[in-house]
Amino acid sequence: MPSPPTRRSPLRLALALALAFTAAPAAEPLRVEIARDTWVSSYPTEVEGSNGASPKMKFKGVQELALMDIDASALKGRRVVKAQLHLHGEGVEALQRMTVSTIAEEWTEGTGTGYQKIPGASSFTWARTGEQRWGGDQPDITAVINGSGGSLWGFADPTPRDASGWQVIPVDPAVVQARIEGRSFGFAVMDDVGSEYLREGDKFTYRPFLNRYVSSKDDKKSTRPYFTLWLEDGPPAAALPQDTQPAPAKPATLPPAIPLPATARLPVDCRDEFGEPLPALDFFAAKGETIHFTVAAGASLTLPQVKVQTYAMPQVAQHYDPLVPGASSGPTCIEIHVPKDARPGRIAGQLTVGTQSLPCTLTVWDFTLPDRLSFIPQMNAYSLPGNERAFYRLAHEHRTTLNVLPYHWTGRIDAGPVIKPDGQWDWTAWDAAYGPLFDGSAFTGLPRSGVPIEAFYLMLNENWPMEQEPYFKGGYWIETAYDEAYWQQFREAAARIARHLRDKGWTEPMFEFYLNNKVSFKTPRWDRCSAPWIFDEPSNTQDFWALRRFGLEFWKGAGAQPGLHLAHRADISRPQWQRDLLDGVVNAEIVSGALRTYGASVRERARRFGNLVYMYGTSNALGTPSVSNAAWCVEAWALGADGVVPWQTIGKADALQKPDDLALFYPTPAGPLPSLRLKTFRAGQQLVEYLTLYTALSGESREGVAAALLAEPGMRAVTVKKNEDDAGKAAFPPETHASLTALRLRLGHWLHAKSPAPRERWHDPRPKPHRPEAVREIEVVR
Repeated sequence: MPSPPTRRSPLRLALALALAFTAAPAAEPLRVEIARDTWVSSYPTEVEGSNGASPKMKFKGVQELALMDIDASALKGRRVVKAQLHLHGEGVEALQRMTVSTIAEEWTEGTGTGYQKIPGASSFTWARTGEQRWGGDQPDITAVINGSGGSLWGFADPTPRDASGWQVIPVDPAVVQARIEGRSFGFAVMDDVGSEYLREGDKFTYRPFLNRYVSSKDDKKSTRPYFTLWLEDGPPAAALPQDTQPAPAKPATLPPAIPLPATARLPVDCRDEFGEPLPALDFFAAKGETIHFTVAAGASLTLPQVKVQTYAMPQVAQHYDPLVPGASSGPTCIEIHVPKDARPGRIAGQLTVGTQSLPCTLTVWDFTLPDRLSFIPQMNAYSLPGNERAFYRLAHEHRTTLNVLPYHWTGRIDAGPVIKPDGQWDWTAWDAAYGPLFDGSAFTGLPRSGVPIEAFYLMLNENWPMEQEPYFKGGYWIETAYDEAYWQQFREAAARIARHLRDKGWTEPMFEFYLNNKVSFKTPRWDRCSAPWIFDEPSNTQDFWALRRFGLEFWKGAGAQPGLHLAHRADISRPQWQRDLLDGVVNAEIVSGALRTYGASVRERARRFGNLVYMYGTSNALGTPSVSNAAWCVEAWALGADGVVPWQTIGKADALQKPDDLALFYPTPAGPLPSLRLKTFRAGQQLVEYLTLYTALSGESREGVAAALLAEPGMRAVTVKKNEDDAGKAAFPPETHASLTALRLRLGHWLHAKSPAPRERWHDPRPKPHRPEAVREIEVVR
């Protein structure tokens, strides 16, 4: 058995081998048989399945891939000049672009033929099923292939299927060389197209995840797979330095628990901000913080030195969620905002409920929450029903950021510069509408008065301002899909937008170039959507590769704009299949609940390239514990995120009559109303500010504080999804409420004792400047 491979940089290894093979003399081809093979599946019911004895192997995009190996003992000391993999097709679907990667860990072929769970055999989730996980303790095989775990990869277009059914795949010589030198345990082979479509005029038929079969080594001799290698004599490539991976952080010490005095049951039904019964009317808050609680009857609060806002709570079906500012004769929400100039200490007041007057207290802690957010709950939306400014102000008031996509499936924009017949761009109306968001004047009079919006989508997309259809040549691969005239227009548009933002001096917000559309939206007509790939939540290599090209062209156009915070944002639901395709290109990764599973690789990319990380999902459904929204913020921060993104936040027009689980903002003719659930996102954001201050003042690392936090009862969620395309909800256990509320008191008392001076910002969650030198050149193997 070869010695285990070291973890080396794929880029450095590829460069070293390329230099070694430069001007290599001609060599005779050598046929090398496949010694073992199997295929594994990422489909949820098949992840432990073994297929090592099957006469066939299946490729199915990111769902199913093959593992193969050769006996390399007789090849020691030889250099690979050229390599090809020969596969015999066994179905109607021919192979298209394929990846061949090294495997950085030993594996076992097994004897399964139909996804049986065979102890000791390799499967998608197990290096040895029931015995050893891939990569030590990683989620699945993606930890040791396609650039992860020190592996190498290359992709190539096979030859067309010949009359005998064979296709030949060019293989990166470095991938085979690694196997010969004992730095790999074989080859992972996968389908990079995954999904196809048929276009007949305007008729569009989507064909997701096609099955592509080939013969395995257990098929008849005449169709078994094999390599052809061109070798020359000579020493192996020089050993390269071993990459080091950060060790897991040692959990930090969090502040001790705060003992609370026993209290009698309140005579009225009062509940905390998450809907749980309050044991007492004793509140705590930092300067600049806003808290709230509810009373099951008409109520009012008298409390000096702070701002009190009362909301009526109309019922929608069986749920209390929308809030109407003003006095209430029924259930009431009471909000307390502590001014930044409030005196620390205990304030006494009275809660009046009917004829009862109940004493209450507020302790103002001696620290101040910053006006510039350290963690951003980004409230995603696709349109606003009029009175746009009011929606933005409401989000800002709740320490969140409203971000509204300005275009539709066809790329048609709702708002942007007017392009005149002479080609000039007129920004007048757009500047008037959105400039106040960017300079902060739109938020005058709010608790964070004058602070600009944190994030904003750009209008640039695949079909604006250039129309992509006249330039689109077809095919699944971006490098041949458009001519240079298309990219020239795209780059010019990116440059115009970036220059305008710079010239206006709008340097505080993060401006996001984001592609949202999906080719599957075209069904049943080609013209329903302008995207020829899945841009939002990319599925297969073809999609990631297209995102990469658009990002590269965006940065070429936008260039370096000093002081401007530009981002190429991508929403990623399958980070395990991302490889290094977006490294140095995408600098804002919006990751699904997969961040809980694959967070280590996402955080490592963020560390290396300065990426921002957000976690997207869905807010809690009506009638379910709203503590999950605040806990989601805290857990996401602990997982390395800079914010969370509920994927839809604007209620339907009838949300006040029919329950709408997505309505964090309730539209009305008079303007938007907040929801109780929106306020719980504010509670989560504020608690993350506590954690940020604690990290800065305690000397503990964020990673250490995060490790300690995730070890607290109830602070880890599971992602509940209806299907693979569902954004998913965070499901927290019953212990979450107690842990979260106790954590706030623990941190608050500790920070109060430290009494730190106020700062405008404790952490800057904006992207670092783009570094073109960080982008690795990737080419199709020929």
